[in-house]
Amino acid sequence: MNIMIVDDEMIERKAMKKFIEESFSHIRVIAEAQNGRMAIEKAREHKPDVMIMDIHMPGINGLDAIELIKKELPQTKFIMVSAYDSFEYAKSAMKFGVKEYILKPSQKQETLEALIRVEKEIQAEKVHVVETQNLANQQVISAIIQNEITAETKRHFKSEGMSFFYMIQSQGSHQNLLDILHEKVKLPFITKEVGNKLAVLVHSEKKTTHHAKAEALTMARSLTQFFHEKTSIGIGLPYLEVTKLPISYQQALLAATQLEKEANVRYGFADSEERREQDTIRKLEQSLLNEIMAGRVEQANDYYMLIEEHCSLESSEAATLTRLRELALRMKQAVVTERGSTEAVPPGDLDTTHDMRLFIKKLCECMILHKAKHDAITLAKVYIKRHYKESLSLEEVAAYVDLTPTYFTKLFKEETRQTFIEYVTEARIEKAKHLLLQTKDSLKEIAFEVGYKDPNYFSRVFKKMVNMSPKQFRSTTSTTK
Repeated sequence: MNIMIVDDEMIERKAMKKFIEESFSHIRVIAEAQNGRMAIEKAREHKPDVMIMDIHMPGINGLDAIELIKKELPQTKFIMVSAYDSFEYAKSAMKFGVKEYILKPSQKQETLEALIRVEKEIQAEKVHVVETQNLANQQVISAIIQNEITAETKRHFKSEGMSFFYMIQSQGSHQNLLDILHEKVKLPFITKEVGNKLAVLVHSEKKTTHHAKAEALTMARSLTQFFHEKTSIGIGLPYLEVTKLPISYQQALLAATQLEKEANVRYGFADSEERREQDTIRKLEQSLLNEIMAGRVEQANDYYMLIEEHCSLESSEAATLTRLRELALRMKQAVVTERGSTEAVPPGDLDTTHDMRLFIKKLCECMILHKAKHDAITLAKVYIKRHYKESLSLEEVAAYVDLTPTYFTKLFKEETRQTFIEYVTEARIEKAKHLLLQTKDSLKEIAFEVGYKDPNYFSRVFKKMVNMSPKQFRSTTSTTK
């Protein structure tokens, strides 16, 4: 229990603090204040369980401070302290719910007894809150199980995220199951005994079905390590809407019934969900491929981990590893196809799930590098098309895409299968062919238009590329048309 002492006399505060801390090992004095205004500010900051408040202080007095604090912290309890034995003060204090009124100079025993009474009151209120919440929870889970959901059920169950059912069947005691659940499950949950089984309604903050399913599987697998060896956990699908949770309950019940016939499987979804499970994995694999192709390492890892969780439903670790290894190789082939070569694509060891996580990361990094190269050359091509009529140099374009001339030369040849000069020349000649056919400009004008200052040199380059002179091209093509 946390206490705050408010008194304008420092000696009184220190003496009270010393007495309380010496008398109670579990009670802490977390703050002190010397006037009403400071009491209000510190109460907001520390949110004490109990405030020992002097009535007469400069500025805002104790009663006014209590009135303001009660509005913001209605659960806080007050013990009033006054040097005046006044019925009016006591009556005003009672109006704000103050039940303890101590006269100065107070006897230690009197203060001690007041603190004990207030502590009992706080504990009783906490028990009442828990009991009320438990009753509401039981009404909610019963309504869901019986598929009798009302507006009241929806009001009590209002929350973000998805929820799902576990149906636990065990030869151990339900109390032992509950003890383990309360210790190990960090998510909010409600339980209800249904015959010889224990229904558990779990709330997850996950917003998508596959994320919530993966969480349900991971948690179930973890719980089986602590439960009695002859304990099984049927799992229902997660849903956002409370109106669909009866479906999750029925699915969990069906899964639990099916698990009774399984010797080696202790948790899982119902067999009727298997096809949907396969569809989910296929969608996850496509999402993983999309993230790898985009070079998004963190998102790709998230999707891989989800796939790993889903695949862990296989009966043996070897089968899971085989499936994940096949997935990794498919991802590699997709990257090779996208890049057009195996260069820089990692070989990778695929002996463990850890190896495969690293391999997925390497594939992403490979695509990041490829994308950066591709983007640089795409940018260079755009620049060339805009400036081919100028005296264009390799150094100028390399500087534009922020690469060294040497690296740009190598990269440009890898991406286009042409040298820089070949590409620029081709761009100029293609434009020249267009102008020869679509305009009546002279050869000299066309040569200047496509970046050649010497018309004779332009004609020689054109003839080399097209196997006829510009004049022949114009006349031959025009005649053909």
